[in-house]
Amino acid sequence: MNHFYSAQPDGDYVLPPLAHPWLRGDGIFETIKSERGTLFFLDRHLNRLLKSAANLKFEEINSAKLRSDIERFAEATSSFARGRFRITLFSDGEYLLTHEEAPLRITPQKLLISPKVRFSASALTGHKSLSYGEGSFGLRLAAQNGCDDLLYLNERGEVVETGLANILVEHKGNFSTPSLVSGCLPGIVRSVLLEWFKDVKESVITLEALTSASGLYVLSSMREIDLVTELHMGDGSLQKFQISASAEKLRADFLINSRSMPNS
Repeated sequence: MNHFYSAQPDGDYVLPPLAHPWLRGDGIFETIKSERGTLFFLDRHLNRLLKSAANLKFEEINSAKLRSDIERFAEATSSFARGRFRITLFSDGEYLLTHEEAPLRITPQKLLISPKVRFSASALTGHKSLSYGEGSFGLRLAAQNGCDDLLYLNERGEVVETGLANILVEHKGNFSTPSLVSGCLPGIVRSVLLEWFKDVKESVITLEALTSASGLYVLSSMREIDLVTELHMGDGSLQKFQISASAEKLRADFLINSRSMPNS
């Protein structure tokens, strides 16, 4: 079952068909994992949302009211054992909160190297924008090639991210994730791993570096840390990966710590 809440006092959301934010996809969003009403890393998500809103020149929003609405809505829908809580904020200051059940599905990923680059310094770089045409096209292209998502490189040939997640690369028990200068999203799970685990570093990662990697993983708030089993190169070659004992431990430690400190 899905639940919806809006900024309107009566809780009803009426789609304004001619409003520019709707027509132009002029908004940003956050997707948050929930368990029985607990929203994981809520402070981090809100900080990123409000920072993006300021950087993109959105109309000012009452952040205290937004947080209050989020907490009340999360409590009202706390029956979900595991859910996907989403905050959608539009450039005119309106927002939409949604919450849906989202059982855990661990499905190892197959990635295809994108034939198109992702520019590291575009206006929407590093923001979770509603303008998702590029990402949707990428998912369709990946599916047509028997894959789940694209792995993007930037204009310098550096690894950036997938259409839906950050990337984590393993080299014999040591882990690296692309630096923000690549143009990747400052992901929540990414930032937590960098702060909590000394074996996780950020660095500039080239496609050539992936050929010597012992493991490849995707990171997101809902997937957390998930294995990439296949990386399909532009020349038709294929690289396969298996999860390592080091990655299993990293994932287990992350889950244990996040449940004991869900808003750290």
